[in-house]
Amino acid sequence: MTAVQDDLPRGLELTSLSATFRDDPHAVLNAARGKCPVLHDGMLRDYVVLSAEVGRKVLADRQLPSDPRNTVETSTRRLRGEDLTRDPPIMFMDDPLHKRVRGLVGRAFNAERIERARPRVATLCRQLIDAAGTGAFDFVDAIARPLPTITIADILGIDSRHHDDFKIWSDRMVAAMLNPLAPPAVKEEGAAAAVSLYQLFSAEIAARRAGAMDGDDLITALMTAEHQGERLTDPEIVEHAQVLLIAGNQTTTDLLGTMICNILKAGDSWARLVADPALIPNAVDEAIRFEPPIFSTDRIAGEDMELGGVAIPKGHQISIMLTALNHDPAVNPDPDRFDIARKPVKHFSFGGGRHTCLGAPLARLEAQELLKAMVERFPTLVADPAHDAVYTMNPGFRGLESFWVKPA
Repeated sequence: MTAVQDDLPRGLELTSLSATFRDDPHAVLNAARGKCPVLHDGMLRDYVVLSAEVGRKVLADRQLPSDPRNTVETSTRRLRGEDLTRDPPIMFMDDPLHKRVRGLVGRAFNAERIERARPRVATLCRQLIDAAGTGAFDFVDAIARPLPTITIADILGIDSRHHDDFKIWSDRMVAAMLNPLAPPAVKEEGAAAAVSLYQLFSAEIAARRAGAMDGDDLITALMTAEHQGERLTDPEIVEHAQVLLIAGNQTTTDLLGTMICNILKAGDSWARLVADPALIPNAVDEAIRFEPPIFSTDRIAGEDMELGGVAIPKGHQISIMLTALNHDPAVNPDPDRFDIARKPVKHFSFGGGRHTCLGAPLARLEAQELLKAMVERFPTLVADPAHDAVYTMNPGFRGLESFWVKPA
């Protein structure tokens, strides 16, 4: 059985390149979900899951591959000409490679290490806020962009003199790797940035091997991590350090920007946080639910299957639209209302199953510490009416290019 799918958005209409989608992605996705739980795209993606019921099952299914090399020649990923000759990054690996790498990286990049970063993140938040001044400022440019880069660089153990280069290289790699429509010039910049990062991380590893390797930084932890008698090779350490930098940079910048924007737009929410800072952790979770930085995550049909009444052939990509799942009324009552006191806050923003985001605790920590510092410093903060909020146009991401704020 295949559901009727006439007059549904497809391709670029389901990305930030569409003005309609960019202005209100929830309205577009809600309307599509109302007609079918699974959409056959066939243009930019193969199949798109819009229903939380179906999405939860797909995310939890450990038998579904994630490695894009499992796609068939007619899959949109192959038709776009993606390079599928190398092992994918950790978020797209399949077992047994994924189990080995995740076990090793997870031992180094663990909850204890992330929590130890909290005091440094809190200090950094205050420093960035101080530098922003007391008048109107672009929150994204002044705070949301530098905070994640400096944070992950500190955790990795990279000297502060490289922070500016880190941001440039990371942004260029994100633009090239995570935008399926990136033009050749952008891809070339991304490739050059990858080389620069590889050289820097390789030098950092060599310096540690020449020393005592007794530091408390993440690169040292990746070098010494052991799981079931195995260790990461040096090229693997470099690759996963790159992934942690890229994944923890753009997505957290986007989360921080939309979080502040949505709180300020939601009635008296800012004043409520000022009056009751205990609401901050819940407000952060609601921000993560309401607008996840990444629209979708992918699996691949390992065999012919049916989802939500739609037949999906083996080897085709299944894109789980995380934003749509979060706004499914079957999961969250009144899902399109931003509510800092929502209980419970249910979301799929960090994926699920074996590919649940490793960096989720760090993103949440940064958002909590920043919101706490912002509420303390700016009890009367408002969006600056002299500037419109400008959303990014990277197809797979939801974030702000610019968002000006000021004390009232």
